[in-house]
This record gives sequence, structure tokens and C-alpha cells, in this order.
Amino acid sequence: MDYRAYEFEKRELWLDILEDELTVLHRAGFVHRALRRPSDMPGERFDNIFLTPTGFRLIDVGISALRSNVGDRLFNRFIEQEMAELSLFRTFVLSR
Repeated sequence: MDYRAYEFEKRELWLDILEDELTVLHRAGFVHRALRRPSDMPGERFDNIFLTPTGFRLIDVGISALRSNVGDRLFNRFIEQEMAELSLFRTFVLSR
């Protein structure tokens, strides 16, 4: 689905919901680590985030991490990176 066809307020709502869902996953000890496609991988920078009839959905590209496997310090760094990428994605979506 092409999100550009929807009004600004609806896109903001979908982004807020995505952020809430990521926060729930973080609290459960899971982080995706791949909101923005790494620069050494082919494709568009946010091509792993899709708009579905129920909102934005993120495809796990296999570099996710569990807090129990990486420890608190590294896990918190991954969350910081993911939230920074979410901010970039928000700007990307709302400016189009």
C-alpha cells in the first residue's frame, strides 16, 4: 500500500502505533536492529517496513537481538539506534 495517498494525520497515527509496538517489544527484551537497511545491502533504506491494512509492519531481516543473549549494555545501544532510525523513518514518511 502506498502511504502517500493518506492524509498526514493518519500517517502520524500509524507511526505512533509502530513506536508503541516497538516499545512493547523492547520491554519484552527484543530489538529488531534493522529499521533502516544497512548501507552495504541493496534496496531502499526503509524497504523492510510495509504499510498493510492494519498499519506499518516491519520485516525482520535476521539481525534482531534478545537482551538475554547480548546483555543490557549492548541491548540498550541497539534500542538507541533503533529509535534514531524510527525518527528518520518518521521524517521520511511525513515529508512525502
